Amino acid sequence: MAIPPSILVVDDDENLAATLSLLLRAHGFEVITAFDGVQGYGEYFNHPTECVVTDIQMPAMDGFEMMRWIRSINPKVKTIYLSGALERFKKDVELEGNQFDVAGLLKPISTKDLLDLVSQGGWKGGNVVNGKN
Repeated sequence: MAIPPSILVVDDDENLAATLSLLLRAHGFEVITAFDGVQGYGEYFNHPTECVVTDIQMPAMDGFEMMRWIRSINPKVKTIYLSGALERFKKDVELEGNQFDVAGLLKPISTKDLLDLVSQGGWKGGNVVNGKN
């Protein structure tokens, strides 16, 4: 029996983080949840995952900075950035995608798009997905 992929979900909207965690667990993923970038980095440091699903704009440490710290541990970790203002961060996501496995999803996110990304990829080049539910 294969070990399910592990995912760290980080979002300062605790309801969204909990909802995403439940959704991903229901689809067979092991999920760790954090509610800001500092906590997310600590969780990753203690429990490395294969993928990080993170909000970009958070207090204390934003998603981009958190991922720089996480990549100092594991540069191969896959990242899905979430934002309601994704257009503003599109170039940053695309530039990061030139070097790392990165995608971006516009909030409110499509559960299908999220599940497709964590299951199949679509990472290279900072793929930005603007689909709706």
